[in-house]
Amino acid sequence: MDENNINEFTELQPGTGLNGGKYIIEKKIGEGGFGITYKAIQSGLDRPVCIKEYFPAGRCVRDTYARTIHIQGMDQDKFEKYRQSFVKEARTLAGLRHSSIVEVIDIFDENNTSYMVMPFIEGRSLQAIVDKEGPLTYPEAVNYMAQITDAVGYIHERHILHRDIKPDNIMITADYKAILIDFGSAREFVEDKTQAQTSMLTHGYAPTEQYTTTSRKGSYTDIYAIGATLYFILTGKVPMEAAARITEHMPEPRELRPDLPEEANRTIMKAMQLKSSDRHQTVKEFMDDLRNIHPSEPGPAQATEAPKPSKQTVQAKTEAAPKAQQTVASSDVKPAGTKKNKGLIWGLVAALVVVVAVVVVMLVGGGDKETTSAAANAQTQYKEMAARCMSQISLGSTSNTQELLNAKALLDSIRSMEAQYGAEIPDVYNRSNELNAAIEPKLKQAAADWAEEGDNLMNEFKDYPKAIENYTLSLQLKEDPAVREKLEYAKNQK
Repeated sequence: MDENNINEFTELQPGTGLNGGKYIIEKKIGEGGFGITYKAIQSGLDRPVCIKEYFPAGRCVRDTYARTIHIQGMDQDKFEKYRQSFVKEARTLAGLRHSSIVEVIDIFDENNTSYMVMPFIEGRSLQAIVDKEGPLTYPEAVNYMAQITDAVGYIHERHILHRDIKPDNIMITADYKAILIDFGSAREFVEDKTQAQTSMLTHGYAPTEQYTTTSRKGSYTDIYAIGATLYFILTGKVPMEAAARITEHMPEPRELRPDLPEEANRTIMKAMQLKSSDRHQTVKEFMDDLRNIHPSEPGPAQATEAPKPSKQTVQAKTEAAPKAQQTVASSDVKPAGTKKNKGLIWGLVAALVVVVAVVVVMLVGGGDKETTSAAANAQTQYKEMAARCMSQISLGSTSNTQELLNAKALLDSIRSMEAQYGAEIPDVYNRSNELNAAIEPKLKQAAADWAEEGDNLMNEFKDYPKAIENYTLSLQLKEDPAVREKLEYAKNQK
């Protein structure tokens, strides 16, 4: 290939014909790590269409005259593997027929790559609407989500998960029709079975099981994202990401918007439970709850994330509690929300109850006897927490970061208990140093791996949104000023 014939443009230029002149490119309308999206005209019918071209950013160049793309910095096998995934997405969509799902009307190979063609949707995304106009009214939000849940129920019946439901992937037309787009992350699934799938997620809208490649996934995975999307369009705030909720309290929708109906608050919080079995299990259950047809019972809403400090505890900390007691009383202990950590959840809750009870006893006049008794009583919980922490450290890795995040949260709770009871029974409350020595190398390695992947996405593919996700996860594992600087740069580029 003559280097002088390499186009300075990566995208196809206006007026370019594709598929024998059947489609004429008008303009580029979007670009991601693995593709370029164009608005085009279908010549025979004179109608606008949307064409998506497989074009790995930073890994291809385009011949000026022939428009053929050539691989650069990527081996042929990998190029073909991703191209086949692109084609599979098109075929998946081509087989779906629903008024709220974008339809693929054509697929073809040309220019050494592949293309899919869809009707051009005139409208704006829910993300763009809320960004410009603020949160939606409750009736508007319910109307749009009812359309989307109907579409999601349709694909779930066909054993397909979307895996990337978010406001940016829901288009609203001029006649108030909601359409779900971008099935690039969609995968076939067997309900509640462990399957090896690529970890795909958008922070704030993805549940904990999407942070690993082999966690159990099912309809409840998309339901979490539906609840998170409703949270955003009603409050204007992106929900706290699932990984962070293990150790921090996420404000409920009514805390941000007090005028919301109770059923909205209740339904969103149930859909966004960290533990998948505590969520709605079908989209019909979700909508029946939202419409008050079959209201859900108040579940363990905060049992899978940090409890909010009570007013009594806050007052006690500010008025009288010694420093060590303040640390324990304010230690937002959050058990992990995965099914296999059920014992951990109740162990952590029990430990927190014991610790706070000791603080209260001391504040109302309890003496050394009560403190020693509480320390002795809490030994079982402490030992169980330490054992589970070590187990999760052993399972944790770059591809299984949720275990490391859970272990990290547990270690913080273990240190709090040591601050409270260590002076009384030092031979028991002394595991934190050992656990820290075991987790630190893994945290450091996983954080470095995620940051490196972020570098590749940003520098080679120019996929800034995905780079932001990788850098954010890296910082959750291990704070690093250099990575934080890259995160800010990627956000500015986005």
